[in-house]
Amino acid sequence: MKRVALLLALCAGAAACGKVQAKAPAPPPALTVPEPPTRVVMPVNIDPPVPPPVTEKPAPTAATRPTVGRPTPTPSPTPVATPAPPTTDSTPLVLQTSANLADLEKKALERVEKAQKDLQRITRKSLGKDAQDQYDSAERFFRMASDAMKMKNFVYASFCAEKASTLAELLIK
Repeated sequence: MKRVALLLALCAGAAACGKVQAKAPAPPPALTVPEPPTRVVMPVNIDPPVPPPVTEKPAPTAATRPTVGRPTPTPSPTPVATPAPPTTDSTPLVLQTSANLADLEKKALERVEKAQKDLQRITRKSLGKDAQDQYDSAERFFRMASDAMKMKNFVYASFCAEKASTLAELLIK
């Protein structure tokens, strides 16, 4: 019995001293990259479209009846309109689409005057950098409004003057 116990102790001691190592897994197989798909080339037809055939005279309609016995005159080609030469006057032509032009002018003039008064209440040098930039923007809007008034573009003048006035009011507060 002593021998068996001694043999068991020896086996246990030998097993405890041995190193156990884990087997490393086999490296994964290399990935294969598929080939890119082949390009499909579509032919492009570059031929210009065929213009419709030109007819000499228009087809008769139910309202017009062809005359018998009289030859139809051939229409003469229409002359090409040439643009008018530029005028030497420095003020551009203005197209007014409103029927109440005097009312538009009065409102625009009031807004321009209000913007001018608001800008005059502000001293630019006393403002910070961002506020000076805002003041410059308000002045630009005022100048655009004044130019639009000279060209009699009252809608745009009113719009620009309103912007200038709003920016100036924000600086006053």
